[in-house]
Amino acid sequence: LSFVRKLEAGRPLALGRYWLHVFKRLLPLAVLTILGTLVLVAAVYPGSDAGQWRSEALASVFYAENWALALSAVDYYAADHSTASPFQHFWSLSVQGQVFLLWPLIFAAAWLLTRRGTRRPVPVLVAMFGTVFLASLAWSVHSTATQQEFAYFDTRTRLWEFALGSLLALALPYLRPPRTARVALGWLGLLSMVSVGVLVDVQGAFPGWIALWPLLSAAAIIVAGRTGSPFGLDRILASAPLVRLGDSAYALYLLHWPVLITYLVLRDRPMAGPRSGVVIILVSLVLAVLATRLVEDRVKAWAWPERSRLRL
Repeated sequence: LSFVRKLEAGRPLALGRYWLHVFKRLLPLAVLTILGTLVLVAAVYPGSDAGQWRSEALASVFYAENWALALSAVDYYAADHSTASPFQHFWSLSVQGQVFLLWPLIFAAAWLLTRRGTRRPVPVLVAMFGTVFLASLAWSVHSTATQQEFAYFDTRTRLWEFALGSLLALALPYLRPPRTARVALGWLGLLSMVSVGVLVDVQGAFPGWIALWPLLSAAAIIVAGRTGSPFGLDRILASAPLVRLGDSAYALYLLHWPVLITYLVLRDRPMAGPRSGVVIILVSLVLAVLATRLVEDRVKAWAWPERSRLRL
């Protein structure tokens, strides 16, 4: 929506500065996690291939880990997680990083199409993101049916998910459901989201059309928004503890996987049990909060790089 406002006001998109800001926010914690994981690998992973881990670390820091895993024929749903890469979870962040690079180029194309004032930005963007949505979803359905392991990591099978979010963002200013409907949407979205893991064969179905289920569930919660009702889901989601947890969500995603894999390697187990799983979650939470406060928050507040584009 910030890009839409710039397009509508005729202001420069400043893509270079946007990219610098995005990766200034994302890279510090990612690099910290990657370096810490390499230290763990060298210290406790028996007979590990140092060259493989270094190449995966580089693929992760350059947001290409999803392609490295796809081309290595990795099975994301392998039963024995102790043999998984401690960098495997960077596949998702790699896709996101690629979208952070690609999406501004779509806005730049929209600027070219609207700069003469004969077309409005929102309809042009709806057409562009709608095209991405349909093309990527069609490829996702086909690729999931024919080569699911590769499709899971393929950026092309995932772009429609981001395009759906972009279309939702474009539609939100025009959606005005009554408060009762928004309260119902919030709870239905949450129940639908939770039910995915219970009712759907995620292992064999994703990322094809079935991924619409959790995405539309999330969309329902977003459309519900802040209802102001004592019965609204937002009363829980906007509570102080969950907001603070949300502040550390990025660090939690980065850190939970190497903590889990390192535990499995040390204990020589294929997966964590209920008790060890709870401990791993708690350890990951503590590390995430510390990393957010000591690294992410301080980098955000670091004013020196903001004084010129060269410094940034």
